[in-house]
Amino acid sequence: MSTESHILVIDDDIDIARAARLLLVRHGMRVSTAANPAAAWVVLASERIDVILLDLNFVRGHTSGEEGFAMLDRLVAADRHAVVIVVTGHSGIAVAVQAMRSGATDFVIKPWHNERLLATVERGIALRRAKLEIAAAPPVTDELLLGDSSAVEHARDIITRIAPTAASVLAHGPAGAGKSLVARLIHRGSSHADGPFVTLDAAATDAAMIAEQAAAAAGGTLVIDHIDRLPRALGADLTKVLSAARIVATTRLDRAELSRAIGEDLVDRVGTIDIALPPLGHRTGDTLLLARHFLALFAYRHGKPPRPLSDDAAHAIAAGNWPDNVRGVRQAMERAVLLAGGDMYVPDDFLLSPGATPDHPRAPDLSLARNEEALISAALGRHAFNVSRAAAELGLTRAALYRRMARYGL
Repeated sequence: MSTESHILVIDDDIDIARAARLLLVRHGMRVSTAANPAAAWVVLASERIDVILLDLNFVRGHTSGEEGFAMLDRLVAADRHAVVIVVTGHSGIAVAVQAMRSGATDFVIKPWHNERLLATVERGIALRRAKLEIAAAPPVTDELLLGDSSAVEHARDIITRIAPTAASVLAHGPAGAGKSLVARLIHRGSSHADGPFVTLDAAATDAAMIAEQAAAAAGGTLVIDHIDRLPRALGADLTKVLSAARIVATTRLDRAELSRAIGEDLVDRVGTIDIALPPLGHRTGDTLLLARHFLALFAYRHGKPPRPLSDDAAHAIAAGNWPDNVRGVRQAMERAVLLAGGDMYVPDDFLLSPGATPDHPRAPDLSLARNEEALISAALGRHAFNVSRAAAELGLTRAALYRRMARYGL
């Protein structure tokens, strides 16, 4: 078996994970392990995974499989080419069959026979390769809509239900809340995910550009970014090309405000379905969850030792005001991973004070102005100097990223 095959084992039982690793490594595979879903998302956001071995329970004494089924749903929603093999005990065969109906590829019974596990994984690898060959495109990583708040759960549910359709979507929310991510997830879950994914900047367009970008997006998805900034005079030009591709429009305005800006008829055409992303301050519990995820993710990517958050830092992050929302948290966590010292993260590593509150924060420096050279260099390195991907990750346009690259000689 090729050494390129990468297997992720998600199991809280250290002995089970170790046994799987020893067996699969001995047969030329690369193996990563995660004790729970949170740790698994860190690996999935950083690595190309061929096959996932998924336990269905992560708490001792629990046998319902509820956690595993939730993880399975999110794995399949995040990557329609995912190959997930459920690992369960002898008493869980009915549960394993139910998991296969929910999107799992196969199952293995614990304690397994090595030959059976190896053959199942090898079939999974072959299936994964076949799926990707048909798709003719590599899997996309680091595109996860994370969060446990009801607003994010609702957004994920809508994406899962409408992505396979051709319905136009209006994603609205404040800067940095994840509107562009929603557009990419909808494209990936659609029947034309292997087609083009094209972004039209409504604030800097003209009739010729609208026609050109619509033609480029034919058979795929056309994202109309900041549609509220589209000049009224171009509304008719945009309406003419809406049938060329699946439309996802983004805006910081609510629907009523948008109707006043560009006209109710155009809003109805580009927004059959609304997906609202609230500011991070309205997503109870998600700020700290995201901070921990990004700290683990960037430590993994940059080869830095994982460090815990001090209680003061955790409190400051949870209570702080994050004007750039998820994007701001992401940037602040990567900067801390790259620059912080000590055995644990403290408030000063994020430019937050221990007594920060949403009304009286110590103003965090969350823009790229401070230490942006390190952040840009890291993003370019992760994407092999693919400027489009690096710019999307950093929340910049290609032109803005090129200007910063020139400034720092990158």
